Amino acid sequence: MPNPFNTTQNSNTNTLNLNDIYQLLSTSKNPVEMFNNIAKNNPNMAPVLNLLNNGYSPQQVFNTLCQQRGINPQEFMKKLTK
Repeated sequence: MPNPFNTTQNSNTNTLNLNDIYQLLSTSKNPVEMFNNIAKNNPNMAPVLNLLNNGYSPQQVFNTLCQQRGINPQEFMKKLTK
């Protein structure tokens, strides 16, 4: 299944980072600040940061990125949390 956070052609590049991103996001008290720090080091995160800065909740960001890539968010989470 594709990685909803991957904005490049090579999906192997960011797949391992998704678990880390998910853990950071789920435990962060300030996800915007967290993504600002990530985005500084990874320009591929700019679309995520843009959505957060435009008022999207972390859940809305995840769902939006999934939908843009034709991924069912619930199915993706089932695979991620197994």
